[in-house]
Amino acid sequence: MENDVTLGQYVQGEGLLCRLDPRCKLYMLLAYVILALLSGHPLALSISTLVWIAAWGMSGLPLLSILWSSRGVMIMLVISELFSLIWLPVGDVLISFWRLTLIILMSVIFSKTTEPRDILDGLRSGFPVSEGVAMSLAIALDFLPCLGREMERLKAAAASRGALYDEGSVFARAKQMIPLLIPLFRSAMRSAGRLADAMDLRGYNAGVKRTRMEPLHYVRRDYIALTAMLVYVIVIVLIRIFL
Repeated sequence: MENDVTLGQYVQGEGLLCRLDPRCKLYMLLAYVILALLSGHPLALSISTLVWIAAWGMSGLPLLSILWSSRGVMIMLVISELFSLIWLPVGDVLISFWRLTLIILMSVIFSKTTEPRDILDGLRSGFPVSEGVAMSLAIALDFLPCLGREMERLKAAAASRGALYDEGSVFARAKQMIPLLIPLFRSAMRSAGRLADAMDLRGYNAGVKRTRMEPLHYVRRDYIALTAMLVYVIVIVLIRIFL
């Protein structure tokens, strides 16, 4: 099984979703997130669930891998929704939990089927964002699994010296993780410095338009995926208007 530090890390696969144009996947993810947030009717959320199942089937990713990678965010979501029960009706909390779960799981599928470089190219050519913003987002996505691996390394080193991270209450284990934050921060700063030096050596300039050896272009499967997403958008909008 994959380690949970791979949250947000690209996993090379042969699924149909992996071969789609990154701009197409960005458009589909953006539309899915917006519609999931606007959809409060059970029928609309049921259709969104079917769309997620279809996306999972086309991704070629094991279901357990997706659930395992999103478990940290899901735990935080469950805790926040339990607190929401204090002042919100149970039905509203369940609807909120349903839609946010779909958004999280769809985002995990997107991040695991799209390389950070492709995300950068898709943002640059498909959205009105500057080169610096696109590069910052791509680096942030690439740094998440790196920080996770560094945390696992620090935990293993501390465990070899007698530290126990799997015993005690949740608060006790969280307290034991605090001493690891300082070396983790130092490691992140060193990695950021090395990355900045590498970009300077290659003459990177955020104000200069970059070229690509293999320019992005849409093919038949991209048009089919966008058409299917357009049908999904129309259905959800009709449900919101008439129900």
